[in-house]
Amino acid sequence: MKDIALAAGVSIGTVDRVLHNRGEVKKGTREKVLNIINKLGYKPNVLARSLASKKTTRIAIVIPDSNENNPYWEKPVIGIQKASEALANYNLEIIYEYFDASSMESFKEVLEKVCNQNLDGVVLNPSFRSISLYYISIFNQRNIPYVFIDVNIKGVGKLGYFGQDAEQSGRVAAKLMSSSIGAKSTVLVVKQSNKKVFSQHIESRVLGFQHYLAKQAKQKHLKTIIVEIDLLESYEPNSSLIKIFSENLDIGGVFIPNSRGFKVANFIEENKINELVTIGYDLVNENIQHLKNGNISYLIGQKPEDQAFKAIMALFDYLVLKKEVQKINFSPIDIIVKENIDYYNKG
Repeated sequence: MKDIALAAGVSIGTVDRVLHNRGEVKKGTREKVLNIINKLGYKPNVLARSLASKKTTRIAIVIPDSNENNPYWEKPVIGIQKASEALANYNLEIIYEYFDASSMESFKEVLEKVCNQNLDGVVLNPSFRSISLYYISIFNQRNIPYVFIDVNIKGVGKLGYFGQDAEQSGRVAAKLMSSSIGAKSTVLVVKQSNKKVFSQHIESRVLGFQHYLAKQAKQKHLKTIIVEIDLLESYEPNSSLIKIFSENLDIGGVFIPNSRGFKVANFIEENKINELVTIGYDLVNENIQHLKNGNISYLIGQKPEDQAFKAIMALFDYLVLKKEVQKINFSPIDIIVKENIDYYNKG
């Protein structure tokens, strides 16, 4: 601004009034200042302006809480904290709102609370579609921008989605299974969650898995069994797994379409079941240990820390820097085995 004022022969205050279109400035002076601005290629430092304005940008994070049955959600929090640290000097306030992933009522209560706050944006895991659509309509009416992480809903006014292509990751898992399974021809799909509540991305993974295996069924003579398990039952998953394995002696592979692979791996270890191809998701500590011990054959990673970090940074860029956000931002579909897990962790 000093350079512009010097070149135009006016005060810094005059340049400020021209830049921000406020106050009285003579037409000839305004045109002279604007010409010099164009000549010098001046661009306002939006971040510096944000810092100077003292305006706080408030973003709510709506995600499931983590617990012993759902440790996956510890990972995105790491990414959120990383983004918060990166933007610590730019008047950003992050409001954490956790819900019970097995309870529609809990999800509804949290979103109602979010709607009663003065927010600039929302990062949302839209676990329950119908409830999400209702509150999304409120966000749209109030012009509150929002991005999705982990679960995507198509056809709504979101700024962007950060997560895996769930159906494609299911196909990747099925290809691994088809290539690795031995003579035993039955593949067990174990869906386990609190109260048997399975989000859309879990269903999409299973759909992709089934579609791929269906094409291989004649050639490989594969058949699929799906079991749904409520982890809130104290005797699960052991009770269901004992029954299924005793009734199906030809099970050669197990696919667990979420981060709870360690629950099945515990059963495999305790019952000394050998020659079993086991595929799960996500690098939670329990899964990593079972991968190293051989009770899990493959883990599919998706970098949930990066999903959350990028979601917040994109929303901040949109709100403060006025940058457009790419609609679909797919995470990698990483295949991890015990031979590369240590290198992956270092990355």
